[in-house]
Amino acid sequence: MHGIARELGCDWRTAKKRYELQQNIENGNPLPLKQHSSILDPYKHIIDAKLGIAGITASAIYHFLLDTTDYPGKYGLVKNYVKTNKEKIPKKANIRIPKAPAKVAQVDWKEDLTLISKYGELVTFNIFLVTLPFSEKKYCRLTLDKKQDTVITSLIYAFMYFNGVPKEIWFDNMLTIVDASKMNQHDRINDKIKQFAKDIGFNPIPCRPRRPESKGTVEAFSKLTNRLFAYNHEFESIEDLEKIIDTFNTNINNEVSQAHNRVINEVFTYEKEYLLPLPNNKVFSSYLSNRQTRKVAKDSMVSFKGNKYSVPVKYIGFDLNVIEKDNYLYIYDNTNLIRCHQISNNPFNYNTEDIKDILVSDLLKNSSQEKVETFISNNLSQYDNFL
Repeated sequence: MHGIARELGCDWRTAKKRYELQQNIENGNPLPLKQHSSILDPYKHIIDAKLGIAGITASAIYHFLLDTTDYPGKYGLVKNYVKTNKEKIPKKANIRIPKAPAKVAQVDWKEDLTLISKYGELVTFNIFLVTLPFSEKKYCRLTLDKKQDTVITSLIYAFMYFNGVPKEIWFDNMLTIVDASKMNQHDRINDKIKQFAKDIGFNPIPCRPRRPESKGTVEAFSKLTNRLFAYNHEFESIEDLEKIIDTFNTNINNEVSQAHNRVINEVFTYEKEYLLPLPNNKVFSSYLSNRQTRKVAKDSMVSFKGNKYSVPVKYIGFDLNVIEKDNYLYIYDNTNLIRCHQISNNPFNYNTEDIKDILVSDLLKNSSQEKVETFISNNLSQYDNFL
């Protein structure tokens, strides 16, 4: 081969290629295609990974490359590659929830919603949703956190709302439900939830995050969010929002579901006969916590069951814990007891020291102690009207 190269006046490797090409021609073999490199080559592994995402578009992948890499090419290259290779990606089948009556309930969260009260205060909260896929019956509950006790309490209220228990409950991989150390194991439900499920009588099923997909869940949250936004600057307290959520529960379950084109409550009338019976009240009571969180409003009061109870002015804007026990309302800052009020039907319930504190900080600022006490004894109802 080196002798031929010297005769041709070229490198021996070039002579070898020409020789092999001539041999292929004489033997009738197909000629090898010339390989061209592409500026897209270093980025194809990124594109391939994104192609497995349901609903992903070439435009989305292109802008992702621009934002996260030094890709110098144009959109057309990405578009053509996606068009050619998208069909080669195996489709991920969605796990469908069984539609047998009372077989399954699905749990989901709408997290970190923020609305503005009449007083200009930002109120951030979550919505806990339980759906029965057969009838599309839904239960929503407002929560201020996503702790494990809150999940358990919300499930109990859902069971009472349905007046029964489904056989299975499917959860996303919430850290309140599964053990993080067992995330890739089949049996990853944590011990407290396992015991709760055993006591109530349902089977907890962990799912892959954001799956199974549920049209009913998305539909319910979309409607709820749209309706809640109409209440910006229209509500006074968390209790007002809780009442709005309760009204939503009533309304949405009296509407026609797109899933079966019938009124949800009509279908639920059939499904509820298949629900497991509720456990006795002792079981529920052992899990229910009567501790709730309330934000102190600008009038230095917390709301509870539609009425207001005073706390010292320094706690305005704070989140305090309230506990109802033996017809008394105990108000705590963490573990420190701040106030204890007898629960009443009065719209405003004051502690004497609190009302002095409130008046001195606002209506009777710079007034004497005697004037403050005279006002309290003679004009407290007028102060209620001022509020």
